[in-house]
Amino acid sequence: MARDRGGRLRIPAVIALVAVSALALAGCAGNPDVTDLEAQLSAVDGVNDATVAVTHSNFPWETQLVVTLYLEDSSDAGIAGAVRSAAPVFVADPVGSRHEVTLAFVPGQLSDYEDEFDAQRAELTVTPEVYSALGLDDDNPYSITLSPAQMRAIADGE
Repeated sequence: MARDRGGRLRIPAVIALVAVSALALAGCAGNPDVTDLEAQLSAVDGVNDATVAVTHSNFPWETQLVVTLYLEDSSDAGIAGAVRSAAPVFVADPVGSRHEVTLAFVPGQLSDYEDEFDAQRAELTVTPEVYSALGLDDDNPYSITLSPAQMRAIADGE
């Protein structure tokens, strides 16, 4: 009798475990397509090229976009201007509008570098003046990370 009862309890437990595992894996079933976003960002004023990578920190369903913008003007004003010009593109994009975005900046264009790793060595410093110009309170000198709400505020000119 005890064996029979235990067998009946095991089946629902196995089904529950399979269901939970399937749900967990559904979050990493595939990365969103960012080719359109990358092309649109490459056409933004002040931006020569753009690369977009999809990452997942902590959990498969926590998606972030890591974007490198290759800039015509590598000054503080050029960086802030590129972010302002790119913000409406992120807001209008179905992927860019839903996820946190980390922006890094490199002078020139992608073809100026051997590869993306070579370009990373030339990344521009994000100064406090850039953050101030964008109305942000941060101090990461290597990149700007924006939530969807922050991106909408920049796009709206706030």
